[in-house]
Formats: sequence, C-alpha cells, structure tokens
Amino acid sequence: MTSEKQTGAARRQPTFYSKLSRFERVTLSGIGGLVAVGLLVAAAYPPEGGTSAPRAAYDLDSVLRLEPVPTVTVSVASLKAPSAADGLSVDEVSQTLAYDLDRIAAGEGSVPRVFLTSMPHDLADVPEVSFKKSVFFKSVLPLVLQVNENILHDRERLKGIAKQAKQGQTISAEDRLWIAMMSKRYKTERGDYETLLRRVDIIPPSLALAQAAKESGWGTSRFAQLGNALFGQWTWSEEDGIKPKNREEGADHLVREFDTLLDSVEAYMLNLNRHNAYRELRSLRAGMRKRGESLDGEKLAEGLKRYSELGMEYVERIRSMISYNQLLALDDAELAAANDA
Repeated sequence: MTSEKQTGAARRQPTFYSKLSRFERVTLSGIGGLVAVGLLVAAAYPPEGGTSAPRAAYDLDSVLRLEPVPTVTVSVASLKAPSAADGLSVDEVSQTLAYDLDRIAAGEGSVPRVFLTSMPHDLADVPEVSFKKSVFFKSVLPLVLQVNENILHDRERLKGIAKQAKQGQTISAEDRLWIAMMSKRYKTERGDYETLLRRVDIIPPSLALAQAAKESGWGTSRFAQLGNALFGQWTWSEEDGIKPKNREEGADHLVREFDTLLDSVEAYMLNLNRHNAYRELRSLRAGMRKRGESLDGEKLAEGLKRYSELGMEYVERIRSMISYNQLLALDDAELAAANDA
C-alpha cells in the first residue's frame, strides 16, 4: 500500500519538462504552437477534392493586408522612408525623378524605384504642356511598374500551384491559405485556377498612363490633389470619398480617395481585374497571352466601354492619348534592380 508521504515524494520527482533549459522550453512551446496553427489551417482549408470540414470565419482581407505576399521589390511601407519623394513641388520632383523617358521608351536603361506618395502640389501652375506631361508620366510610371511587378510575382506563384493541382499533387497548407485569400481578393471560386489566372495579370503601362492622365486631368484635378485619386473610381462610403462639386441631383456617389498614389494604382488594377464590367478586357488579354503576344494597351482599351458613360467614345479617346503620346513604347519599361535603387 502506498503511503501519502510516498505519493507526495513521487510528485516532487523532476519531470522531463522541468529538466529542460529555458531555451529548450521556449523552442518546444514554439513548435507546439506551429503544429496547432498548421492543424487549424488544414481544418479550415482542406485539400481540394477532399471532404470539406466546416470552415472558420477568417477575415481574409485583414490577413492579406497585415501579412502581404512577399514581393521581389520594395514594400508599401517604404513609401514613407526618407528617400521617397513626398509633397514636393514640380521642380523638386523633376530633380528627384531625373530619368529620361525617351531613353526608357527606346529600351535604354531602367526606371528608378522612386515612388511619389502624392502628385506635385503645383502641377497645375506649369504653363508648358510638354513639361507638365513629362512630369506626370515620370511620376506615375514607377507606380504602375511596381504594381505590375507585384502582380506578376503573384501570377508566377499561382501558375506553380495550378500546375501542382493539375498533376494531382498535394498543395501545402500555406499555399491553400494563399489561394483562399487570392480567390477572395479577385472574387473567384476557390480552386477555379483558370478564372483566377485570367484575373491575376498586369495592365500595360500605356493603358494605365493614358487613363490616369484622362481621369486626373494630368494629375491636377481636385481629386488627384486632395485624395491621390488618379482614376476617378467611385465609392459610397462617406469616410473614403470626396464629393464631386457638380454631382447630379439625387446622386450619392463620391470619388474614392487614397492614402498614397500607389494605393490608387493598386485599386485601379484590381478593379479592372475582377469587376464584371471589364470581362471583355480580360478576355482580350487572355487571348494575347495564349497567342504569345505582348500585351497591347491600345488594343486592350476595347474592353473599357463600360468605364465611362461615353462608351466607345471613351475607348477612342484613350486610344488617341496612347497614340499621340507614344505610350506603347513604355510597355516594355522595367524598374531598376532593387539594389540599384
């Protein structure tokens, strides 16, 4: 018969866990936490084709914002670094963005990784039209290339996962979670890789630059100056928009404002890539991809008939801006290597 005293002594014997050092305990706890997270993700997002368990209610948009997919270039946070241009005058921007657009158009050199958070505040005061246009294009082009670079990074990852799925390979828990977030972001069914690949693709700089110039009055509009709005996107949120001065009676839309110009470019491309109104643009782009052609902004403008109430007239105006300003030559522009910035 075991006495109470013997039982107490047995309880005081050192256990395996108590013998471990503090570092070892922390390490074991960390491993345990990772295993728990892995099991949670696996339960919430089971492998495609298997039996689905009830999913936890994750706020995937929040996850995507807080933990963005790693990019091969600078992050949004770097826009507020001391080296970035912010709230500058036209003269200061010209000195900061001292690269030659003609050389870039000719395929000579690359675009520096300098991203304005806002347009030059005195851009409307520039009397020389050609100089104003040059400042505008040199300000917006790096932003367009940055967003396109990030999209291409996502596209390559997506293509790899889609290939694994087609071959019947097991998709990792991390990639399943990423696909779930991307599907939510681009408004597709999870596992519909064909539709997702049609949507996760770039907008040619020629098209983006022409629309930005048209919608923002070459960066001088009230919306561009006060809200970094380059593309005239609408919103119905009082907290996120600016009321148009000449809004029709009974209308309640606002022009969406952004913290930075890069945010505006990102929202514009996401809009074209997922809204049903621009299905034709995505179809044209997919056809170019299938035929191995370079993406042509002037041809893709055909898919913008629903961007404006002007319909086909709007398309022709965008095409005219692309042609007149010789913007197709900028479709092959590239950002400088990150270590050269």
